[in-house]
Amino acid sequence: MKTLVLIDSDALTRALIAQCLAGQEWRVLEAEDGQAGLDLIAQHKPAAVLCDLRTPKRNGFQVCRWIREQPSLQPTRVILTTVSRFANDRETAFAAGADDYLVKPIAPPDLIRSMADCRDNGAATVAEPEAEVVVSGPTLVRFWGVRGSIPSPGPDTSIHGGNTSCVEIRVGNQIIIMDAGSGIRKLGQSLMKEVSTTGLNVLILVTHTHWDHIQGFPFFIPAYHPKVNVRILGYEGAVHGLRGALFEQMQTAFFPVGLNQMATHLTFEELTDMQFNLGVVKVRTMFANHPGICLGYRLSTPSGDIVYMPDHEAYERCEVERQKAERLASPDGLAYAKIQDEKVVEFLRGADLIIADSQYDAIEYPSRRGWGHTCADDTVQLAMRAGAKRLALFHHDPDHTDEKIAAMVERGQNEVAQSGGKLIVTAAREGDEITL
Repeated sequence: MKTLVLIDSDALTRALIAQCLAGQEWRVLEAEDGQAGLDLIAQHKPAAVLCDLRTPKRNGFQVCRWIREQPSLQPTRVILTTVSRFANDRETAFAAGADDYLVKPIAPPDLIRSMADCRDNGAATVAEPEAEVVVSGPTLVRFWGVRGSIPSPGPDTSIHGGNTSCVEIRVGNQIIIMDAGSGIRKLGQSLMKEVSTTGLNVLILVTHTHWDHIQGFPFFIPAYHPKVNVRILGYEGAVHGLRGALFEQMQTAFFPVGLNQMATHLTFEELTDMQFNLGVVKVRTMFANHPGICLGYRLSTPSGDIVYMPDHEAYERCEVERQKAERLASPDGLAYAKIQDEKVVEFLRGADLIIADSQYDAIEYPSRRGWGHTCADDTVQLAMRAGAKRLALFHHDPDHTDEKIAAMVERGQNEVAQSGGKLIVTAAREGDEITL
């Protein structure tokens, strides 16, 4: 028997709904306020929740949002009821994650129809099971967005591209997407050509929730397709922030389509370990030196290792410039900064490809110290110290022209040549592919 948690402050309404569902194989648990309802939901994990929009203690929007934040309650069907006929209330309900919205007085056929979409034990319809990862051939890296901060299209950026952070990594039939900046829109269009009757599985690893790393997600067409599984992974704190940020940017005041209107096969997964596996890919992470919670990812594939660290500020230069600006000398502070940089070097050690923050040059950096981005000179130095094979300068400043970026690459290449190193230095460009 399926379980329904019915939340409504009006006892008569609760009685009428319970009577309507009599004989429909539903066990109805009643609550007269939102908080009591949440307690029942947490305890029983129902197949469905029917909640009035204006319940005391916790209103219907709050109840719905709380449910959608709980991984164990993702299959639960949420139906909000109300006397309100305001279009904005309806839109906000769906944006909060509601599956249906019924206006009182509720016609019994409408209620039964809505409840019929529930499965036993709250099991929602899911996409085809994820296919086994098949590894054949090399690992392929494609750049779809290489800018930082804000998209910057135009003739002066046409060579390297103006879209914000998004990189596709192919390991056999496994598709891993790094960040969801504006570049993910064209990536989504490309992936739609691969959707077949057996569906498609996509993994998105998010470094952090700053706008330039998630702003393209509402335009990621595969997320609306019922045959596509989209898994979005992040760490404690980052996942809640990601879901919240996606929800906020897709509210009706900012975007015509709500997050809940995407396909039901969109899941958010909270990771607690700094190391984990994605099929045959072993992933290690480290916290980057960037405002808020921000990660760098190292992906070990059968063909080689890729480090993706799009937002990071090198510690030593930051400390040196801080001491200059504040006219002080702190040997301990500088020593500590060097130790932190060495940890980054170890994270990068021996990588086949590093995709790393290089937003500023040496002249620009002092006035931007503390913004969470690296001087390109430091990016090159760290990669050389790590013995990496190839470096792609990334997260280009929106004000940097193609000519400016080319000059920064040339400076990096000269630096490597003067040191006798073998590091290959390039600039990430939209459309470029690198094969390991």
